[in-house]
Amino acid sequence: MRPLIGLISFAIAMGISGLSYAAEPLPLPKGPVVLTVSGKIEQTNGKGVALFDMEMLEALGRTSFATRSELSEVPQLFEGIPLRALLERIGAQGKSLRASALNDYVAIIPMEDLRFEPILATKVNGRVLTIRDKGPLWITYPRDQYKVLQDARYDARWVWQLNKLHIE
Repeated sequence: MRPLIGLISFAIAMGISGLSYAAEPLPLPKGPVVLTVSGKIEQTNGKGVALFDMEMLEALGRTSFATRSELSEVPQLFEGIPLRALLERIGAQGKSLRASALNDYVAIIPMEDLRFEPILATKVNGRVLTIRDKGPLWITYPRDQYKVLQDARYDARWVWQLNKLHIE
């Protein structure tokens, strides 16, 4: 009985801490801003926007997967921040994301795509992404894990040089 009470207490504490994390004010970036998020969001640290430097993004957690892309026949290791973690941190409330790149490329990403666990890649094969090689942020999908992702409509959602997200 005692272990069960301990487990329940732990679960409650984790739930409370999870709620407080989402309610914590979003700090101001200390380094260069690499991502600006606007639209239907609950947490901001600027005039109606959430500004992130790389340190703030990486504090949201890291994950990785190996997959091919339309640009590579060989699987590559993509490492980065779970897109879901970013959206949860800012309290995103929309049905889609408008992802914009430094070169003004725009892709609309439905929130349903979160079921595939896309990431904001910051590294490929251990190399930090720079603007010159599709960075510093590149929305990537685990293409090899889901046959449906091996389609041009999903390939168009791999936004490299990502710098803005607008929650619609």
